[in-house]
This record gives sequence, structure tokens and C-alpha cells, in this order.
Amino acid sequence: MEFASVLFIELFLPVVLIVYYLLGFVKAERIRMTLRNSFLLFASLLFYAFGGIRELFIFTAIIAINFIAGFVMGKIRPEKKGARRAVFLTSLLLDIVTLIVFKYTATVVNFVDVVRKGSGVKDALEGLLRFDGSGFFSLAVPLAISFFIFQAISYISDVYYNKIKPTKNFLTFSLYMTLLCQLTQGPIMRFGNLGGQIENRDHSLDQFVYGMKRFVYGLAKKVLIANVAAEQVKIIFATSVDRVKDTPTLFVNVSEMGAPIAWLGLILFTIQIYYDFSGYTDMAIGVGSMLGFKIDENFNYPYTSLSVQEFWRRWHISLSSWFKDYVYIPLGGSRCSKARACLNVGIVFLLTGVWHASAGLFTFVIWGLIFVVASIVERLFLGNLLKKNPVKPLNWIYTMLVVMIGWVFFRAENLDYAGKFIGQLFCFHGSVAERPHYVLDYLSVKVVLALVLGILLSGFLQRLLTRPHEKIANKLPFRIVELVFIIFVFAVCMIEVVGGSFASSIYLKF
Repeated sequence: MEFASVLFIELFLPVVLIVYYLLGFVKAERIRMTLRNSFLLFASLLFYAFGGIRELFIFTAIIAINFIAGFVMGKIRPEKKGARRAVFLTSLLLDIVTLIVFKYTATVVNFVDVVRKGSGVKDALEGLLRFDGSGFFSLAVPLAISFFIFQAISYISDVYYNKIKPTKNFLTFSLYMTLLCQLTQGPIMRFGNLGGQIENRDHSLDQFVYGMKRFVYGLAKKVLIANVAAEQVKIIFATSVDRVKDTPTLFVNVSEMGAPIAWLGLILFTIQIYYDFSGYTDMAIGVGSMLGFKIDENFNYPYTSLSVQEFWRRWHISLSSWFKDYVYIPLGGSRCSKARACLNVGIVFLLTGVWHASAGLFTFVIWGLIFVVASIVERLFLGNLLKKNPVKPLNWIYTMLVVMIGWVFFRAENLDYAGKFIGQLFCFHGSVAERPHYVLDYLSVKVVLALVLGILLSGFLQRLLTRPHEKIANKLPFRIVELVFIIFVFAVCMIEVVGGSFASSIYLKF
């Protein structure tokens, strides 16, 4: 079940909110919060169960292991560092092994099979280029396993390094790990930020209304922009006509695509991935706010960045900060030689690529390496040049070019396709297919509108309107107009959702 679905919007969320607030009539504060948290845990597990019952048992085991590890570390006296370290490393190893087994076993087994069937180095290299993770072996990956494991690791790490005290309440920890508004795609929350809210949080009408508005805006991002872009991205990035059965006449082989169509596809995917994921985050923050929680922001207009390093401070903020706190800083961070700091950056971005990978492991590794190179070059000399450059639009063009080339590998099914697609971006000619395709073939009123809105709302328009909005935000006429606008947007979104406009969230598979 996804947030942008009829089942969630028209049934699941209303029932959860009604029952949750009915429980608020219980007079005893402690009993009221326990009942509410128990109900939210049940609702969260039910929400997750739509992705598969089997995964619930895996998640329950992970929750139990990390709760026990934190509890035991809290009982061990500080002077017994060896015992604490043993508990921490054991639970950490179990978490990492669980992640590796489910996410990468099938990929490794199938790639070994490809190499084994080849007759030499040439066949192995060709197999590497065309490998997309598929093969004779498959293993169902539990939904959102990466987010779930990283949240568990952050908890036991913070307990081990005495950043937080371990909770003795299994209900509190279970809800921290499974809270429905950020379970499947994050943001990756720290127990220090969320644990206290689980045990004691406030509710207000303003907070609830804000949550509703944030949810609607996120829904609009997903349904009216990301999903519309996704329809054309699926066609342009298709590797065979079988992948676009509904529109076979629009399929064009990547080698015959031409620069205009390639750039259109890449721009649309750049819009799709941002509005898909940031739209989900907005909906997650909205649901959390309606339930009394303050969920961390995960995006800060990343497409307005003027360097690659700035982009990563604005994109998927919770993941970037997680790698900074639990990988980069323990490795030494920047408090070491320049060469070692560059190595630390390289390790972080390489792991970021591997973390995103599941089936197409090698494309995501290259995606990570692109940011390794760009970040190291910026640290060595380019960053200073970018700061001194008076023509800031050039910085933006450079940043977006690196990001978008990276998105090719993020979207492509294998390295061979990614290489050919990048070649088409810079071939400077149109489609050379037997039946030539043109950009207009892929454009409709909805797609053009999604393109325009996607570009304007990626941060540029908001920055222009920030000060005027602050002046009128609390005035009654504006609030009435805003309410009417939100109702209108919600109605349009629901027409699209009910009409079958659906594209699975990109980050759901991670």
C-alpha cells in the first residue's frame, strides 16, 4: 500500500485518524498514550503487511535483536568496554548480514552464473555491461529493508557511543522502528529525535491542518508531476518493445534515439525522481503531523544547488547525515590529511551507491563513483573556483550536468544501456530509426504542464515568493484562498488516483 493510493487515502488513513483521536478521550494520560502507541504499532504493521506477511517476521526479529542489544548495553557497566563492544558488534553484524543477504545475494549469484557461462574475459566483460541483476536465482527483498536496517544501526550506535540512553520500553522501540509515516521510504529518523515524541507528544488543530496541507501538496507532487513524467520515462528508457505494450509505436532503440529524445527522457526522469521522493516525504511529514509527530525534513530544493557537495546537503538529507555520522566521521572525516579525507569521501559515496543497489548493482556503483570523483575534485580545487565564480548560473549548469549524468546510471537497467544513452545525449542529431521519432511524439498537455511545474517548483519559484508569502500568510483572505486551492488540488489528485494514474514510488524498492 502506498500513500498515493485510493485504499490509503479513502480508507486506511481516515480510519487510523478516527480511532487515534477517539483514544484521546481516555482521561489517564499514561494509559491514553500507551493505547495510542499500541494502536499506531498495530496500524503500522498492518500497513506494512500489505507488502507481504513474511517480511513481518523478519522485521520482528530485527526489532527484537536491536532492542535486546540496546537494553544489554545499557545494563553493562561503563568500565566493561569489551563486553559492550561485543554486544554492539554482534548486533551490528547481524543487521549488516541481513541487509547483504536479502539485497545482494541474488545479484551476486546471477552474475557469477553469467561469468561461469562465458568462455573468457571478453564474455565476462560483455556480461558485466549487460547484466541487470536478473537470472535463474531470485530472492524476495523485504520492503524498505535498507531504511529499516539503517534506522536500527543508528539506534545501537547511538547507545554504544552514549549519545542516547537505551529505552526499556519495547513498545516505544517497536513504534520507532515501524512508524507508518516513515517506515517504507524514510526519512531515516534517529531515536534521539523520535523516541521522545513517541512517549510524549502534543496535538493541536494548527498542527493537524498543517499536516493535511503538507499531505495534499505531497500528493500533488507525486500524482500530478512525478506520475505524469513516469509515463514517458518508462517509454523512452525501455529496453524492448515488450516493456511498453500500451504504446509500442513510441518505442525507439537507444542507439537510434537521438539527442532531443534522450534529453527529454533525462529531464523527465530528473523531475520524476525528485517529485516522487520529495512528494512521499511531504506526505510522510503530513501524516506524522496529523498524528502529533514532527518528522525530519529530507529535501531542501536540491536542484538549486551550485555544487555537487551542496546538492548532497540538500538531497535525501537523512541518508546523507546518516553516512556522515556513522561512516564518514568514524573514518576520520576531514580531521586528517587531505588524501585521507578524499578517501573517506570516496568510501561514503561508494557505499551510498551500493546502498541504493539491489538488482542493478553495477549501475549504482558507477552512479556512486560519479559523485566520488566530483566531490573529490571539488575538495581539491574546484570548490574554491566555484565559490569565487561570479557567474553562478555556470555553477548550476555544472552541478545539474553531473547530477543528471548520474541519474542515467540510476535509471538504466545495465551499464551497456547507460553508456549508449549517454552517447545519444551528445550525438547532436535526431532520431535515426527506420521510423524516426520526434520530441513532440512524447509531449501532451499533461506532460508539458508537468515539465513546466516541475522546473518552476523545484525551488526557483518558492524562493521568489518566500517574502511576499510571509507577509500575507496569516491574513484571513489569503487563508481562505489557500484552503479553496488545497481542496481543488486534492480533488484533481483524487480524480487522477481513482482514474488509475499510478506509478510505484521509485525509492520503495530500496
